[in-house]
Amino acid sequence: MMRRRILTGTFAAACLLIPFQAHAAAPAAPAAESADAVWDKCEAALDSPHASHTNPDVINVHADLKGCKQKMPEYSISVTLFKEGTQVAHNTGSGKNKFKARVVANWPPPKGECHAYSAKATFTITAGGKAHTTTLTNQSQGKICIKK
Repeated sequence: MMRRRILTGTFAAACLLIPFQAHAAAPAAPAAESADAVWDKCEAALDSPHASHTNPDVINVHADLKGCKQKMPEYSISVTLFKEGTQVAHNTGSGKNKFKARVVANWPPPKGECHAYSAKATFTITAGGKAHTTTLTNQSQGKICIKK
């Protein structure tokens, strides 16, 4: 399941039950709105932890900023992957003047074990001397097993 939040000006209300690529959006708590206009539209998204499609021995989660109609002046993303409440992976990324960005947290779990996973990502966009931040969380759809 993909969680996402639409940014209008700063991080605004959440989009509920809107399909996003192959994943359906899940309800997310709304963030506070601001009257400051940063750009027309931008989206913060966190998918559910899953077995990697490109590396079959890894559990990962993607945190994305995308859909911006103007380049983000400055951004940072921090994403953490948890195995049954214990942090197992963390990654950060930042940059300037981009339309989109992705940060991935990867973890190679012990073979033959099955666990439930969750993730938390914090997205910050700085524009006009102000930092606009939102945080999303998501969880795996049941337990994920690495069988090899």
